[in-house]
Amino acid sequence: MDVDLASLHKILKDPTRRNIVIHLSKKGPLAYVELMNLLEITNTGKFNYHLKILGNLIEKEDDGKYRLTERGQLASQLLQKFPDKTSEAKPLRMGDALLIGIVGFLLLFAFPGIYVSIGVIPGGFFLVTIYELFVPGAVMWWLTVRRTNSHDLYDLLKPPLIPLLLVAGWLLFMIIQGLSFPPQSSNGSFAQLTALGLLALGFFPFIGIMIAELRYRMFKSR
Repeated sequence: MDVDLASLHKILKDPTRRNIVIHLSKKGPLAYVELMNLLEITNTGKFNYHLKILGNLIEKEDDGKYRLTERGQLASQLLQKFPDKTSEAKPLRMGDALLIGIVGFLLLFAFPGIYVSIGVIPGGFFLVTIYELFVPGAVMWWLTVRRTNSHDLYDLLKPPLIPLLLVAGWLLFMIIQGLSFPPQSSNGSFAQLTALGLLALGFFPFIGIMIAELRYRMFKSR
């Protein structure tokens, strides 16, 4: 039987799909729910996507159970003979997402000196904007990938929620207390523009993470 090893590697490079093939090889035909429970997957959309990508490596029997095809059996033999040496992907825990998000928040505001460059260095505003767009998001992206060993967008977009919520909560507190921002500002319009600018800044980590992930996928596809 002719086997396209490059195509097979592309299909089985994902740990979830490798585990599906291995479970079906060791346990025989399994029902949809049985497979999900074995893999500890709760997102049916994600699971259906993996089943679709496996293509002709698996097939559904009349009783609704999934089993390996002849090609799938060959794939399982290859997986067992040449096991993957990389760590298995794992979901990002909320505690980890919180810590990574706090790191991103600190990177947004922990270096006040860079804001001085807006009025001192020519093109300072542009430089600060580039920093805010790329650095916090890139760092959170790197920490998330290292922690989960995956590039799942659902996990990647958890940490930037923390800076956004912290910025929004800070501004809400200022409004409730009837304070202007910045504190020394007595100009209402300026204070409102500054508050809106800070709120927009809370969305920058999302953009940075998406840019980092897009860059990764572009280079990986080459």
